[in-house]
Amino acid sequence: MLNYNIKGTGVDVSGELRNYIEKKLQHAEKFLHNDPSARADIELQFHALHGERYRAEFTVSASGAVYRADALGESMHAAIDLAVGELVNELGRNKKRRLHILRRGAARIKDYIRGWPRR
Repeated sequence: MLNYNIKGTGVDVSGELRNYIEKKLQHAEKFLHNDPSARADIELQFHALHGERYRAEFTVSASGAVYRADALGESMHAAIDLAVGELVNELGRNKKRRLHILRRGAARIKDYIRGWPRR
């Protein structure tokens, strides 16, 4: 389970909003492989500049890496949806990068072993 801290600036963080964030973070948790050190800091803000806008910022720390995503939306739910989508994309890119490096390394080891002279 992902440990998280929700902070609201100019926004009331209700139980419904907490449940909504938990539901959305479940999609990002599958990339973290149940890492016990994983922690998410969520900051929700209300901006009155250039009309009424809501801002959601997610910062996830896991295994020494930090992933960050933020988004603006017309409603708090829209901002959360956009930010979680951005966070999931970043986590997915990192997973693909790690798998690519692992597979490339495994291929090099196989090539090295195949090149050993037979006795």
